[in-house]
Amino acid sequence: MVAKPPAVKGRLVSRSGKIAMCLLLFAYQCHPSYPLLLIANRDEFYRRPSAPAARWPGTQLIAGRDLEARGTWAGASPGRIAAVTNVREPGVPEPLEALSRGEIPQQFLCKRDSPEQFIQSLQPQRYRGFNALLFDIDSENSLACAGNRHTPFIFTAGIHGISNGAADEPWPKVERGKAALAEIIPGADQPVTFANFVEPALALLRDRTPAPDPQLPQTGLATEIERALSPIFIHIVANSPATAAMLPSGGYGTRASTVITIDRKGHCQLWEQTFVNGAPSGPLRHLKTPQLA
Repeated sequence: MVAKPPAVKGRLVSRSGKIAMCLLLFAYQCHPSYPLLLIANRDEFYRRPSAPAARWPGTQLIAGRDLEARGTWAGASPGRIAAVTNVREPGVPEPLEALSRGEIPQQFLCKRDSPEQFIQSLQPQRYRGFNALLFDIDSENSLACAGNRHTPFIFTAGIHGISNGAADEPWPKVERGKAALAEIIPGADQPVTFANFVEPALALLRDRTPAPDPQLPQTGLATEIERALSPIFIHIVANSPATAAMLPSGGYGTRASTVITIDRKGHCQLWEQTFVNGAPSGPLRHLKTPQLA
């Protein structure tokens, strides 16, 4: 479990000017034809520039791109999937000359190292708190969780979730999301299609239901902000003196919803819907990787 920082009733941002948000929900070895089904929301300040999912030039990587730090939050390459979430720990100082956490999935997806080999090559002390999901279809231990607030480990088969604490830490949005994901996984005799999985997964990721106050995680933020961050889909605008005091201008919320599937041949498909100020922006994007040779 991630150690809880002391209570800080301040701004939404940490000392580094960053915020720790995102949600990963995934079904590992729950369908005979698809070893991993991943759905994710990327939450970020509305003012931070980003590019929608695309194939990155000179690579087989498909992912959205953070145009400020140049990394990604979730993506795929042939036979591989990776994603990262931040650990919410307001007031914790960042490392000297900290590296961008978004480079972790980018680098993994452009290499052929196993998850365990890649974890050994990381310099975890160079990053602010993170959890990184690393999947390689050709590795014996194919799905690993790297991080610098816990010992790296291998996932067991099942439905899992990571928000901004430890993996499977029972935050309301994680528990709600895992239960909903279990309901939409197609049966073993059914292929995964847009209609029977992708569409309901994207609907799941639009859930704006806040958690009851007694169930909110205690991560050091004011209760008002913990409540605003508790839905699966987040939309916060600085429209009151209270929120303006805790948010930089421009607001904060879910910027992209992503669904990634991979079949037994290593063929990945990625769907992504981007959002601006809580509303869809642009069309739903659909990208594919080649199959493994």
